[in-house]
Amino acid sequence: MKEAVAAARTARSQLGLGLDGPVHDLLVVVEDLASLPVMVLRLGNGVAGAYMRRGDQSFVFLDGSEDVARQRFTLAHELGHHWLGHGSVIDGVESIETGVGDPREEQANAFAGEFLAPESALHHWMEAQDDPPLELEVVVDLAMWFAISVPAAVVRLTQADILQRPGDRRKLKTAIDRGTHKGLERQRESERAEDGLAKIAREGALPRLPRRMRENALALYAAGTISIERLAQVIRRDVETTQALVDRFGITPAPEEDDW
Repeated sequence: MKEAVAAARTARSQLGLGLDGPVHDLLVVVEDLASLPVMVLRLGNGVAGAYMRRGDQSFVFLDGSEDVARQRFTLAHELGHHWLGHGSVIDGVESIETGVGDPREEQANAFAGEFLAPESALHHWMEAQDDPPLELEVVVDLAMWFAISVPAAVVRLTQADILQRPGDRRKLKTAIDRGTHKGLERQRESERAEDGLAKIAREGALPRLPRRMRENALALYAAGTISIERLAQVIRRDVETTQALVDRFGITPAPEEDDW
């Protein structure tokens, strides 16, 4: 897994993220910085996400019905498949949660964990908090800061050799199994950084197409290939709002050419 962790650190460096803080808007990072289009929709059938390659183009499908923290981990996992040069793969919820048995899934999970919450950033956060005892409240605070789930935070703290005592790990596992952390998460929800995935979930804006695809739809409308009604569907606006938008930008569909 060392190679996957190293790849995550390289990815963060090349994408200008550094290693000392969280990724505040993962959707922007993946689409705009890594140039990997993301489609967010309801996948169902236990599918959390998918990484697909078609020739020179790669893209991601993401289940937008999952909890946002889980979506973020899945998206980082799919970015891992992309960065590590894996082929197309459909990821079930269980395969992402465990990653056991398939080296590609284990690598993608290791990449995702380091990409979202780098080991050095975890140590930096703990030092900034004066190295507090790892009670459940502290782990929830850390999870909110890095916008990961509380179980994922426990895993990362263990991997970073911060959560070392077996007794502390057992105590946290018991609390998580009981769902005690969920009430603390709700109390601290306002502390979680806003990002594109959270906005989509809050607005129920599914399916969400990649920006590149939405821009292509606008070009198709300007070329007279699709109707204003179809454009409205693609950009998730009503027809009246869409018409006002294209009028404001002076976009007029090209007239149909005569058949000769």
